[in-house]
Amino acid sequence: MMPDLSFAHPLAGALALLGIPAVIAIHFLQLPSRPERVSTLFLLNHLEPESRGGRRLQRLRQSVPLWLQLLAVLLIAWLLAEPRWLRPDSAQAVLVVLDSSVSMRAIEQPLRTRLPDRLRALARSAAKTEWLLLETDPAAGRLYSGGRLEELEATLARWRPRLGSHDVFPALRLAQSLARDRGLVIFVTDRPAPGALPPGVELLALGQPLENLGFCGVRASSEGLGGWEALVRNYGTRPQTRRWWLEDAAGQRLGKPETITVQAGRAETLRGRFPDAGSIQLVLEPGDGFEFDDRLPLVRPKPKRLRVQVEGTAHFGEWLETFLDGAPALDRVTEAPDLVIAHYDPLAPKLPEGPSLVFVRNPAPATNLLKGMVVAERDPLTSGLSWDGLLAAESFAFPAKPGDIVLLWQGTRPLITRRGPRLLIGFDPANSNASRLPAFVLLLHRFTEAVRAEVVATETANVETNQSLRIASGGAALRVWSGEKPEGLPGLPRAPFEPGFFEVREEAEGQTKVVRFTGAAHFADAREADFRDAASADGIATAARRQRERHSRQDGLTPLWVLLLGAVMMVNWGWQERRKSS
Repeated sequence: MMPDLSFAHPLAGALALLGIPAVIAIHFLQLPSRPERVSTLFLLNHLEPESRGGRRLQRLRQSVPLWLQLLAVLLIAWLLAEPRWLRPDSAQAVLVVLDSSVSMRAIEQPLRTRLPDRLRALARSAAKTEWLLLETDPAAGRLYSGGRLEELEATLARWRPRLGSHDVFPALRLAQSLARDRGLVIFVTDRPAPGALPPGVELLALGQPLENLGFCGVRASSEGLGGWEALVRNYGTRPQTRRWWLEDAAGQRLGKPETITVQAGRAETLRGRFPDAGSIQLVLEPGDGFEFDDRLPLVRPKPKRLRVQVEGTAHFGEWLETFLDGAPALDRVTEAPDLVIAHYDPLAPKLPEGPSLVFVRNPAPATNLLKGMVVAERDPLTSGLSWDGLLAAESFAFPAKPGDIVLLWQGTRPLITRRGPRLLIGFDPANSNASRLPAFVLLLHRFTEAVRAEVVATETANVETNQSLRIASGGAALRVWSGEKPEGLPGLPRAPFEPGFFEVREEAEGQTKVVRFTGAAHFADAREADFRDAASADGIATAARRQRERHSRQDGLTPLWVLLLGAVMMVNWGWQERRKSS
């Protein structure tokens, strides 16, 4: 049964108890007896043995002052410790918010041992405790809600953090709103940041610095024989040497292990080629306490093929051929295209129906340049592009229509416009320097890739864990499959939280499942893999004492103990005076 008694200042009471050995030591020290010669015994008064202070250690003698002084020390210790009695009707709510960052996997063992110990201490702060276990992943919901601490511990044992770097404040504010006035919010993490937490949130940090070495990035190519490059980074403060090897998708080792040495704070690159199977796993020998970045699954990329039809090739010149040759996975076709590239004819102003790139073409070279400042609107196609130095000759323009989205202006004239699935280029590249301007070439590549993303076809790619996937489907729901089990919700494709191979299938009721995406998810969050700022901090002890004082009452007999202490001191003083006078 939970004890009802606690002390507001146990340390002060413990220090006061040191008076007991002090009193006993004083009574051990007695003055030696001095012999006095007398002629007869009847001249001596009858006296009881008297203990007086001195420097000679003698046998401890039982006496009334000894017991009175010991009782006084006990009363002083009791009053200084300030006993409090738990109210039987007291109740509290404790909300535990777990940091969902994947770096928490490095402290799984301390989390399952130290956190329950701290929660048991909190449970003794009230007669009844209601528990609520949350995590900072907004999609997770409540992990546990109830009054049994054992069930909370069982839930904690099954919990696995899975997010990268993210904002924890929304979850903490939600916990504060649920706690209201009578609740206590505890944030459990591996990186203490007390100054950044909302007021009223107690911190329990269980982290410690680690000399971590792991994979932090990868690049794979589908060209030629298909090669890969993987980056291994040392996040620690001293050089590290580790073995590494290759495995196939089933976990069978390929070839002999090799050794890599990485200096502190540096990164090294591993290179190789894909086998015929096209799927491999790079594995680092574990040994740093964080194994989440020691395995890197890879697949040989196979992007979706983009079918492109070019109308009037002779009018574009060499720049278009150079652009098309630089675009990956592109096929030139004459029918059923995914993207049409054409010129605009004002005498026959009909535009292609589907996704298309439409350029203005001047029938004769122009000598006058467009005037005015070139200004880009905010749009994913123009983000981060610099248009300084663009020179374009005067020409006729596309007639404006409702719904047009102008991406680039020169003065008041639209230069580049989006109209539905079409991108309208309002100048002739042959009469400008646009083909030599990086911003223009990047804009065309971005539009081409946006068109490719809408093509319904199968592709293979490497992605990061928990990455949102943009996959075109034939109208049925998409579902992520990792091994033999589905993950997440239908229609919301995201890469798995755990590194590994997966598929995205299009699932229509009553039809065969169609694989739309095959991929490998790898961990590449450098901030989560860096444990140099990990540390420990514990604010629960203070919170437990504050909660205990809130849900308990002072000892009602305190005035009686004060009077008793005064009486004991008076009796002890009176006893000493009586012996001196006798």
